[in-house]
Amino acid sequence: MLESSPISIQFTIPASDHLGKNEVEGKVRFLLDSVELDWRLKGNVFRGGPQEVNTISLQYGDIEHVELKKRWWKLSSIILRISTPALVEEIPGVEMGKMPLVIDQRSRQEAEKLNSLIDFKRSIFLVNEQTKRLENLSNGL
Repeated sequence: MLESSPISIQFTIPASDHLGKNEVEGKVRFLLDSVELDWRLKGNVFRGGPQEVNTISLQYGDIEHVELKKRWWKLSSIILRISTPALVEEIPGVEMGKMPLVIDQRSRQEAEKLNSLIDFKRSIFLVNEQTKRLENLSNGL
């Protein structure tokens, strides 16, 4: 059964450079009508403390694919593929809309609910879009 309460998952995106300057930490929240992604560059020797938090709001229709990866029978990471890469291009470690999110250990239980929720929300979005197109076609006749 799907719950109406939002799912919140803490994550990191490993640094793409050898010095670890571009490591990202954040939180992704799957709300009733959208997905909010809060992220910041993790503090390190080169940058000082943690940076300012940036927020990106996505619609469920923007999420093209979700892949849950398990390691030793436990959920370890989520790979989100965004249909419009420009929405997430400013996040280090994201290439062409592919977001590899390493799940924080405390968020693993919440992440187990994720697959069914996204499938459900995406199907509702697609049905609504199809309905709008059909209404526009019928109004044009």
